[in-house]
Amino acid sequence: QKLPVLADHFEHHDLNVGLFALGWFQTLFLYLPSMPSATVCHMWDIWLVERSFKIFFRVGTAILFLSQPTLLNHDLEGMMTYLNTFPDATLLRADILIPCALQIKITNKMLVEIEMEATDFLNHGGHGMPPAMG
Repeated sequence: QKLPVLADHFEHHDLNVGLFALGWFQTLFLYLPSMPSATVCHMWDIWLVERSFKIFFRVGTAILFLSQPTLLNHDLEGMMTYLNTFPDATLLRADILIPCALQIKITNKMLVEIEMEATDFLNHGGHGMPPAMG
């Protein structure tokens, strides 16, 4: 929905967003060893002030947005390696990632839709279009 070109690229390579994003969201980005602690602290500060999980979806979308030029030049294996290691972690710096994330609009309606898509996705064994990408 937010990144249609990247969603098409993922679909073309049969990349299931859950393969990398599940760890991001289950651990609220502590799963990423290359994520600077300053960025994580900034995200959590925003979460505490807003009292909403929107910041985590904004950050996930911002990571994909900022990574899009690199991801579009990789096949499945290259994309998975990149998304799990972030060899150049510059884009994960708080001064780059957080302002980008805060420009991304996430509504409560979108959160409900993401939850419904994710539930449906998981109920069907993780097959089909990944949540929030189609």
